[in-house]
Amino acid sequence: MNITFDRPQFLWFLLFAGVLVVALINQYKQTKLLSKKFLNKDTQKLGFLTPAKIQFRLLAKGILRITAWCCLVLAVSGISWGSVSTPVQKNGKSCAFVFDISYSMTANDAPNSLTRLQASAEYAKMLMTHMDGISISCILAKGDGVIAIPQTEDFAAIYSLLDIISPSMMSSQGSSLGKGIEAAIKSFPSASSKAPVIFLFTDGDETDSGLQAALNKAVRYGVQVCIIGFGAVQETEVTAGDGETVVKTALRDEKLENICREVNKKNQSGKDFSFIKTAYVKFVDASEVGSAVKVVSTLRNLSADKKHSAAEILKGTAEDDETVIVAYEMQSVNRHRAFVLIAIILFMLSFIVSEINIHNFKISNTLIVLFAVPLISVMFGSCSASFKDSKLILESTMNWYQKDYNKAISGFTEVINNAEAENDDLTKQYALYGLSVTYLMQNEKNASLERLEEIAPDAPARIKFASYYNAGIIAQREGDYEKAINCFKMALLVSPDDVNAKVNLELSQTQETQKVKEGQQEMMPATDNSETESDIEKTIFNRIRENDQKQWKNYESPEKNSSVIDY
Repeated sequence: MNITFDRPQFLWFLLFAGVLVVALINQYKQTKLLSKKFLNKDTQKLGFLTPAKIQFRLLAKGILRITAWCCLVLAVSGISWGSVSTPVQKNGKSCAFVFDISYSMTANDAPNSLTRLQASAEYAKMLMTHMDGISISCILAKGDGVIAIPQTEDFAAIYSLLDIISPSMMSSQGSSLGKGIEAAIKSFPSASSKAPVIFLFTDGDETDSGLQAALNKAVRYGVQVCIIGFGAVQETEVTAGDGETVVKTALRDEKLENICREVNKKNQSGKDFSFIKTAYVKFVDASEVGSAVKVVSTLRNLSADKKHSAAEILKGTAEDDETVIVAYEMQSVNRHRAFVLIAIILFMLSFIVSEINIHNFKISNTLIVLFAVPLISVMFGSCSASFKDSKLILESTMNWYQKDYNKAISGFTEVINNAEAENDDLTKQYALYGLSVTYLMQNEKNASLERLEEIAPDAPARIKFASYYNAGIIAQREGDYEKAINCFKMALLVSPDDVNAKVNLELSQTQETQKVKEGQQEMMPATDNSETESDIEKTIFNRIRENDQKQWKNYESPEKNSSVIDY
């Protein structure tokens, strides 16, 4: 069980519990000494408390309150464990190429007498021609797995790596496909709104049998994996890394298909995965006809109900299916509410143990104690749907401030779905604005504009102003100053006193005027430019001539004495 903390800095307050323990032990010793001195058989008859009862009450109260303090600190620190499937809205794709560069990939049983590694490099180059606008990272699956090229859209760097890829690039022994998959998962930015995809180029031979566990981990993180197999199914002899040992290797297609089947079965059993049109993990034999179509379709949100030709898929003209935009990720479950509830219960029990007289304890007191815990549970657990959505918006906003944009997107998306189901337009407007701002922070400008356009005209004034203002900022960044001017004017109609909107409006107007002037200068006839340049040249020439004349006058020599010999 992996326990995590959102705000681990608050765990320092647990040291105060140690101080309380020391104080409790000291107080217990003093109470024990005092009870021996002042309590005897005669004084005990006056009351019902014996020294043992006093000491027990003191210890019980102290232990309960110290435990309540620890629970409260854990709740504030944001303790979480376990995992739950959470909807996350994705825009676009990001891909990771994982290359198996073990010596088994040097077998030359690929088409055109290429080695498996050379064939995988050529296959990757072919895929890149159909991956415009998709960021790619490259991982070498040998040893512990190395991220050779982080996520980038600079394909030139990837082409240069593919030209020289070989087993000699790494001195590590063995082929660990599982560690290569784990390295690929780490190569994806944690706060990205793009759906991650992994392409594994391999023959299926591995030394540590960690592929299946790594694929299960990838599925839990919401990563789709496509394994592309290279080589012949008949065994071929290759020389191992020591240069002497001869081993037999082949494409382990059955093994890879079984692994994919087991992973999909494990992660999709008992859950509603109807929004996914393709399996989380799939195997494709590179030598099959149409294998590229199957691989490229992994990068497209294609509907299973529509027929798409191979040319449409490869060119990227196939119509995407909007029902696949929402993906599901496994995220940790926050347990702070449970610890707050436990802290309150323990604090109440400390009063019950230390203050209530058991002999005079009435039925009414019993009922109060019995109904206290259910009442607190109702306060913290069973709240209205609108209150839950408002709380989820607050949590998503906190995640936004902590730059955990994936959790923020997940929360705002869930609120939008709940609000649409309950016809709660007001809550939906706030969630749409929060989702748009989150996309804007991830530089997903088109996705942000789409959410801003969904905000209704009758939304609250603050939401309307912020939506117009942010739309103006996006248009200004894109160089569309005319649209930015209109957006800022609409924002000022909602809030006329906002200084930032006025400043950005003036800035956009200035930039638009400058843009128009530049366009007019480009359209001016060449004769006008030449005449202007000629006048400028004449002015500069006359000025230089005047300066030269003054300089020569200053340097004129005085009249010479005729008696001096002229050398």
